[in-house]
Amino acid sequence: MTQPLSSRRTPLVLLAITSLLGACSDAPPVQRRPNVLLVTLDTTRPDHLGCYGAAAGVTPHIDALAESSTLFDRVISTAGITPMSHASILTGLNNYKHGMRTFYSDKCGHTLKDSVETLPETLKRSGYRTAAAVSAYVVSEIYNLQQGFDTFLTGVDVSSIDITRQQKHATAWDTTGLTNSQRRGDFTITDALNWLEESPDDPRPWFLWVHLFDVHDYSLVPPTEFIEPYGITYPEQGTKLVGMRGHEWREKMYDPELTWMDAQLGRLLEKVKDSGQFDETLIAVTADHGQGLLDGYKRHKWAKHRLLYDWCIQVPLLLHLPGEQAQARVPDQVRTIDITPTILQYLDLAPGQELEGLSLLALMRGESEATPRMAYADALNLYDAHSPAKKSLPEGHYDNLYAVCDGRWKLVWREEHPENSELFDLAADPLELNNLYSLEHPEGQRLLAQLNSWEATKVTPPEGGGAEASAEALKALGYMGDDEEEAVEDGESRDEDSRL
Repeated sequence: MTQPLSSRRTPLVLLAITSLLGACSDAPPVQRRPNVLLVTLDTTRPDHLGCYGAAAGVTPHIDALAESSTLFDRVISTAGITPMSHASILTGLNNYKHGMRTFYSDKCGHTLKDSVETLPETLKRSGYRTAAAVSAYVVSEIYNLQQGFDTFLTGVDVSSIDITRQQKHATAWDTTGLTNSQRRGDFTITDALNWLEESPDDPRPWFLWVHLFDVHDYSLVPPTEFIEPYGITYPEQGTKLVGMRGHEWREKMYDPELTWMDAQLGRLLEKVKDSGQFDETLIAVTADHGQGLLDGYKRHKWAKHRLLYDWCIQVPLLLHLPGEQAQARVPDQVRTIDITPTILQYLDLAPGQELEGLSLLALMRGESEATPRMAYADALNLYDAHSPAKKSLPEGHYDNLYAVCDGRWKLVWREEHPENSELFDLAADPLELNNLYSLEHPEGQRLLAQLNSWEATKVTPPEGGGAEASAEALKALGYMGDDEEEAVEDGESRDEDSRL
């Protein structure tokens, strides 16, 4: 029988009770709050995880964690781009609130606002020691995401990135594990393990954010001995793959790199268990965005991310609450902005500002909600200096895109050309193939009114925090410009799906 979360004594209550008992000489020591481990898996689609119904064996460590966690069936991210999405995970705010709207722009924000308090900042002022081990500079101090961390480990020398000019960077199929813009997951997890081992006697609870980037691209790839059992022989290091060949290789590498990433996470989870801290640690595993792959290309002519279709903004979420047995699955639509308020409510800590996200604890105890949670996402391609070129994006997507979804109806509104907007009935059309948008459609009008109420299309000039993003480093990560993979080979066209 599921144990209601409301039946537990919250950490703050326990702290109060044990503090009173501390007046007695034989009283037990004050119980500390649980540790918090936040894992973000870059570019990870839920339908490729075993616990979400994919083939067994791809993600055994994540699947094992799911057995003692609550799994959320439909989770929507705020962007199909790494830094903006992570800013929302770490703050409980949508992009128009936390201020990071683009990779780089002189028209609107491209860093997290200094005035916004992050989850690690809240935990730090509440007595936690805080650390992050991340895998790419797109989640680094460049975007002001280091706020609140005592220790912030990127493995990348941000100062070495030339932000004044574009320098060609052609790494591909590199097995060394480290470039100037990213590192492989084994390097990141080693940093995280070393941090956990540094102060084993520190009585304070800890917060650790780990970000793994491996499935994002094939710039860095797992060791040859890991990939050989899959029957894969890497192209020569530095080989660029154009058009459909690039998409096919991305598909071929996706699950093996996901297994590699899962294995690295397994090392961290094993350490937490072996140290006796698993039952004292809240664990959240999620992703920043998904990836189109070949089915995204077949449906919408795009194999990567950035766009606002579900294959891009629907992500996994597992929540393990120490000492609790909550609902095994939650079918309701939730958002990544709900992660921070859930953690804070579980710990009985007040946020530093009003949050847009809502705690998930009630849903985890089996309660229903009368009103669906509205999800928001955006891709401001007209403002973003590092947006793919108009000729590279699918037709109509070189625009400022805004998505609003209530779980069934989903509007993707296009600011410059609203006549090209999209409206989907996800209950009847989960693959988003039948655009129902018209100016008169009542569901479209309802969702557009919701978008307008948020004033999400208003932008403010960039703040001085963070640093100017490196165009070349972003291009090296596949985020911008005339990406070779999104180009077409001689004789190909975007409408040619026969090879899929």
